[in-house]
Amino acid sequence: LYLNSDGTSVDKNIYTKDIIDEAYEHNIYKGFMSYMDNLANNDKTIKEWKAIPYDWRLPLQSTVDDGIRLEDGKIIDLLEEVQRLSENSNTGKVTIIGHSNGGLLGKVLIDRLKNIGKDNLVDKFIMVATPQVGTPKAVAGLLHGSGLSFSFLLNEKTGRGLAENMSSAYNLLPSEKYFDYVQTPIVEFEDDVKDIYDFKEIYGSKIDSKDELDEFLTGDEGKRSDPGFDDTDSPNVLSSSLLGKANDIHNTILDNWQAPENTEVIQIAGWGLDTIAGIKYDDCDIVFCPDKLSNLDRKLVFKKDGDKTVVVPSAIIMNDGEIYYVNIEKYNDGPTRDRDHASILEIPNLQEFIKNILNNKRDIPNYITKEKPAVTSEDESLRYRMHSPVAVHLRDENNNHTGLIENPNLDSDLVYYEENISNSYYMEFGETKYLGSPKDGNIKVELVGEDAGTFTFEIDELKGEEVDKNTTFKDVPVIKDMRASIDISENIGIMEIDWNNDKKIDAKIDVEKSNSTETVSVQLLKEIIKSSSINPILKNHFLNELKVAEKQIKKGKNKNAAKILEILEKQIEIFSDKKMFKKLRINKDEAESLIKIIETIRLNLIK
Repeated sequence: LYLNSDGTSVDKNIYTKDIIDEAYEHNIYKGFMSYMDNLANNDKTIKEWKAIPYDWRLPLQSTVDDGIRLEDGKIIDLLEEVQRLSENSNTGKVTIIGHSNGGLLGKVLIDRLKNIGKDNLVDKFIMVATPQVGTPKAVAGLLHGSGLSFSFLLNEKTGRGLAENMSSAYNLLPSEKYFDYVQTPIVEFEDDVKDIYDFKEIYGSKIDSKDELDEFLTGDEGKRSDPGFDDTDSPNVLSSSLLGKANDIHNTILDNWQAPENTEVIQIAGWGLDTIAGIKYDDCDIVFCPDKLSNLDRKLVFKKDGDKTVVVPSAIIMNDGEIYYVNIEKYNDGPTRDRDHASILEIPNLQEFIKNILNNKRDIPNYITKEKPAVTSEDESLRYRMHSPVAVHLRDENNNHTGLIENPNLDSDLVYYEENISNSYYMEFGETKYLGSPKDGNIKVELVGEDAGTFTFEIDELKGEEVDKNTTFKDVPVIKDMRASIDISENIGIMEIDWNNDKKIDAKIDVEKSNSTETVSVQLLKEIIKSSSINPILKNHFLNELKVAEKQIKKGKNKNAAKILEILEKQIEIFSDKKMFKKLRINKDEAESLIKIIETIRLNLIK
């Protein structure tokens, strides 16, 4: 699927087959297709309908102007298809329904129909969850390869490599008009960023204009070089040519598009799901972290004002079009499978509403409103952030699970996940895992160590959009296969730890108690050293030193404990030197990992 730098397909033999009915056990358009078939064949609301597949990688204009190539070599000419359908229609006209990027394609198609004097053939244009002026999620994808997922996580290197030459991805970037409708900054910079790069000197604390965004996306006017393929932590430097073409189509067609006379425009936005609204960059907080671009910390900013992909304002920009909202959050509270941006047309109430529109009625089913739903303080939810190396799993009282699952294909490098708790989600952005869930449902958090190191786990308790309380388990040491759990309904501030996975609780961290984390951290550090390949004589010496440090912490003498850890660091460094007698020498990688963990604990003790 990769593309050349000019946006053309590397593989010229790729063709379009059909629209996606289902993927990875999820319906995408399957139910909608069946519903439309019924409207034509049984209900007789319509005489015919046609699902139009297209190559979503390619420019919108070429899809309309050059047609859509199918497997048998035939070409779908969209202009001819509209004329054919209108000739077979009871009214002599057609209704165009565009979902997501399909809404943008619909605008270009109607524009081309206008050019040949055929725009009178369209009586209604329904846009469902269409990012008319772009969406911040595209920024995350193009800069870092993040957010490109559907039941599996696409490797960030692969994702960014695919997106960076994709015209359609550039079309989804926030356009100039986006900034007229959305107040949340696309990009923000914390003060510490200046230690790595002078972003704040160039842009101030935030990017909130199209000119600034384009400058940032294309490398700060040549000051920032294109990162290597493997470096997805550094912000990518995008193609000025493809960005310019995307800006042109937004300025000439998409953003200022006017419906033909006598064509009704209906805009339908999905609402109520955490949706990426921006990115916040910060200095690296890890011990011994070099000040370079690839060590930028990046954090996603979420708003409930969206469908998990498209922020609401972008889906409803036309003042002269009808506007409706689908409360996906409320719909998902029911017994049916969760829906979001990708599967919004599978919501039966929306299917019914589209039928009403086709029948020139505006009877509004449940979960759909003309007024945008309001976020209130009664709407309580949780957001979780895990800074690796730990896997995070959520389970509710019915054992529904949200988190990573095993890939059934052992030869594949795709990472699979599921989101079976109602209104929950799982995503990764760099090395950080993001999850969300309702606050009710007796949620239990389960953590599994993936490697040795330290982790920080944050839980935000939200009332509406505001964080009412934050609970942070900071710099907790971890070893591979260690287990930890938090029972949200019992006590959100207590983490129970089973460091050898024997189903027994070995330690508890209580964030409300002084030195609780530090005490457990030293205990975990002892377990890490026990499981290491260090010479037994040295190992016993280090463990005895840690016992002394542990006693000092319990007595509240943190400075004494920190001094012991400082000496321990130096000893490990000495015994990892290549000149050290081989029998006593500590593996260099193992030594560096231990020193980072010890230094993290030491710094927390002296804060």
